[in-house]
Amino acid sequence: MVTQAHLANILAERYPLPPDLAEHMALRLGVAPSYLLQVSTADEAVLERAEHIFGELSQPAGSVPESAVNDLADKDDALTIELTTALMKAVYYQQMNDTAAYDYLHTSYLNDYLEKFGRPDEVAAPLPLQKALLYYKIHYFRSKSRYYEVMNHVERLRERVQAGSEIWLTVQNIKMEACVYLKQFEQAKTVFEHTMRHVYDDRLFHRLAGLYVAHSGFCFAMGLVQEALLALSMAEANLVYAMNQGDVMTSIMNNRIIILTMTGELEKASEEIGRFEAMVEREASEIRQLMLPVTLIYRCEVASARKDWAVLAQNVEQLEAASTTEDQHMALVYYLSQLALSRGDQPAFLGYAMECLPYFESASHMARLEQLYEALAIVSEDSRRYKESSYYYHKLVEVLRNNSATRV
Repeated sequence: MVTQAHLANILAERYPLPPDLAEHMALRLGVAPSYLLQVSTADEAVLERAEHIFGELSQPAGSVPESAVNDLADKDDALTIELTTALMKAVYYQQMNDTAAYDYLHTSYLNDYLEKFGRPDEVAAPLPLQKALLYYKIHYFRSKSRYYEVMNHVERLRERVQAGSEIWLTVQNIKMEACVYLKQFEQAKTVFEHTMRHVYDDRLFHRLAGLYVAHSGFCFAMGLVQEALLALSMAEANLVYAMNQGDVMTSIMNNRIIILTMTGELEKASEEIGRFEAMVEREASEIRQLMLPVTLIYRCEVASARKDWAVLAQNVEQLEAASTTEDQHMALVYYLSQLALSRGDQPAFLGYAMECLPYFESASHMARLEQLYEALAIVSEDSRRYKESSYYYHKLVEVLRNNSATRV
């Protein structure tokens, strides 16, 4: 049909793809000729469609119906539309914890393109595709707790969106989260105040609840516990304006349970968990099944804090039978390590601890690392493995210093 040299020149865009050759190739590939001939189309209509897809799917995942996402065609003659759709679907599936759909989309399509567009050459791409690429990368690096990369891509996306727009407000919340994680507390405060001014000036009250949830994380990182709880109360008070009330309410209760548990207010935490469970019980069976591991982990945290090993063992047994994400599975392994330690079963503890330790190190989960390093140091010392014990004590000191710096 065509020589290798000629095809190479076509692919390098030195020669145009002739329509007759495109028809033959399309027949062999099982696609329409236009799918090959119009791949680089980026006219006004294409850009408008790509921008619309980006705008719709960059909303909070809970406010986008799954049917609307599934109804978006996976193929389009214009690569700008097709790749924008794939990137935004990937972000949606990630936010919805649909691991199967997320992985399939990458292996069947996205991985090939990310190899090319994953470098700083996206500046040559049309603007909607640039924004989709940056938004995808923000969520990817955020899931890996790589917040320096998150901050870098947030700044680049902010340059490409209009201040005060919905996507700008979403990016501002993510920027605040990154600032807190990177201990840039003054900048986090500035971002909050700047965003709040936009919200009130433009009367975007539907974003108030989410903004207060983000502010609660900043306050708690600063050690301002009562201010963090007050921010959550403010979020709940403004929930009436939110478009995705269910998702925001889940975030409010999640933050409150975590704060109360970590500050030793275990009775109040248990009451909040009961309230959360009652809310979940009113949902459809699919939602109840999805949220079961979440509520069990809340219960496990309280039982672990109380050193109530019998209750922890019961909750762990239920958690083992549930369908869990990677985060939830690693939490389960951590609880198994604590149960083994409570029984004095050091070999079992070491097995569980070494299984989950790399995950919590990659995620910089300081609370988990503090417990694991201390226990590993003591167990190693008891076994006369003094070099390992010294190593874990050294790592424990680093974590304690890090936690101390967070409160400054």
